[in-house]
Amino acid sequence: MPSSIPNSRFYGWIVAAAAGLVLFVQLGAPALWDDDEPKNSACSLAMLDAHDWVVPTFNGNLRIEKPPLVNWVQMAGFTLCGRNETGARIGSALLTLATCLLTWRIGCELLGPMVGLWGGLAMATCVWTAVGGRAATPDAPLLFLTTLSLFFFVRGWSMNRSGPLTNGPPLKASLPLVSAILIGASCGAAVLAKGPVGIVLPLAAFGLFVCWQGSTELTRSQRVGWQDLFFNGVAILRQCLVPTGVIVITALCVAVPWYGWVGLRTDGEWLRGFLLVHNVGRFAGTMEGHSGSVFYYPITIAVGFFPWSIVLAAMLTHGFFILRDDQQPHPVSQSPHQSRQWPLRLLACWAIAWVGAFSCSGTKLPGYVWPAYPAIALAIGLFLDDWTQGNAIGMRWCRNPANSLALVMRLAWSILAITGAAIVIGLPLASERFAPGAQWLGAVGLIPIAAAVVAWRYQSMHQPHRALAALAVSACLLVTLLASVGAQRVSHSTGTRAMLAELSEPVENCKWACFWNIPPSLVFYAQSRVEKLDTADDVAAHLRASPQARVVIDSRHEPLVASGIPAGYGVLSRTKTLADYELVLIGPLSDPTHSLVETTPPAAD
Repeated sequence: MPSSIPNSRFYGWIVAAAAGLVLFVQLGAPALWDDDEPKNSACSLAMLDAHDWVVPTFNGNLRIEKPPLVNWVQMAGFTLCGRNETGARIGSALLTLATCLLTWRIGCELLGPMVGLWGGLAMATCVWTAVGGRAATPDAPLLFLTTLSLFFFVRGWSMNRSGPLTNGPPLKASLPLVSAILIGASCGAAVLAKGPVGIVLPLAAFGLFVCWQGSTELTRSQRVGWQDLFFNGVAILRQCLVPTGVIVITALCVAVPWYGWVGLRTDGEWLRGFLLVHNVGRFAGTMEGHSGSVFYYPITIAVGFFPWSIVLAAMLTHGFFILRDDQQPHPVSQSPHQSRQWPLRLLACWAIAWVGAFSCSGTKLPGYVWPAYPAIALAIGLFLDDWTQGNAIGMRWCRNPANSLALVMRLAWSILAITGAAIVIGLPLASERFAPGAQWLGAVGLIPIAAAVVAWRYQSMHQPHRALAALAVSACLLVTLLASVGAQRVSHSTGTRAMLAELSEPVENCKWACFWNIPPSLVFYAQSRVEKLDTADDVAAHLRASPQARVVIDSRHEPLVASGIPAGYGVLSRTKTLADYELVLIGPLSDPTHSLVETTPPAAD
């Protein structure tokens, strides 16, 4: 595919604008959520204050969960934007924006400008991009770097592709040296983002593609037996040794210096904890209750890709029938879809490598397969582009393929409208619990309903491009509102930030402690070390030690410490969490006639 594609630069600006709305509108308004965001951010602040770019620490202790790339990105963000939520998230948002542009560019290289446009928009305006792209976690750096390696592979493969051969290997499988070096550098940086998966899974995807592509082109060009396939497969693998070696060596040159340095400075403790516990241990078993069945990732992808997932099943069927032509032993010139088959095979191998590997893992989280999203987005873009052109390859088993494809799209618009109705009903119900007074958020469900009506109308008028434009605009508006306004309303009156906002004195003047469990968000928002207390006597002693002493407890543990609170101390504030308990802040009362015992603690579990 030539690099100069008509309108492609304009399409890139469209993708960038959509991603910018989704990722940057009120980026710093919601509080840091879950445990990962505040833990990463507090670790980055500790490294920044200590001027230490090597050893990650959290609350004064060695942090072995993640490599440092996310911390380096956040340290730059805090320097530019301040020690706040925007500084913690700006790096992730910028890298996710770059990933959306890479997705668009890969689509242009592989399948044309329109596929790049629809694929880039699907990547930019799906639900999980808004969630992961606005989160202060290592997921966005890993996504960007692995997608960058895919981009370099596509460019190198396109330049070095020589087509089928009648004698010898079916294709020239090696990559240019420069492409191999760039892929290796990207994978090495990905190893600094999230560990060995940053190189293992991209190489697995590339290797699977090379084997599939080689065997397919050989069988298409001539009838061969299993013996010929075997020897040609050996030849292909032999050709792959040099570029694979270059990729691995380059990746090691990028990643090993830091891993070796942190190993020396921690006497190997960080390496043992990260590699054995948080890599081997997470894959072999369930950690922190994050488990799931074989259907876990298909379900999470369907939710994470909304609203574009309304055509997910149609996309899979469409891709299957395009690839099915590979089984026919006709010359390449007789294959009407051959020019799209090898790009689709590459996208399929990329998605299979990520989804397949983590489906076998004992610990499962939705963000683990986010690097597969660019490939899935481009496959969706291919289906939508073919639909606009009336190409019903996926419906060829029907008597009337064109009518069947039209029916499939009407079903998709119906699913979009039904989901919008569920949002209209469900969000007000959820708001009653998590964001009282924000029941009006259910009105955002009217956006997909309106989009479904408009798209249906445009389809009936034989204007499919306008129907897809309605889908893209509604996706951008819906996801932006949910990620910005919705998240801000939920965090406005819940969590640690809301609790500390009720204090009359600056949090920096307080000496913080927690009974049993320490919320990572307290370490970030207090921006100081938080002491862990194990008994009720420890709580009383901590409060007596200083007038600035403050203790945060889980409301479910309140009865355990209530009787030991010194006179003149009591509850300063109670704040809801997204779980079934409250955070209770204990300190000196302005009115000493009140005490903790006078409050009405919740019943113990």
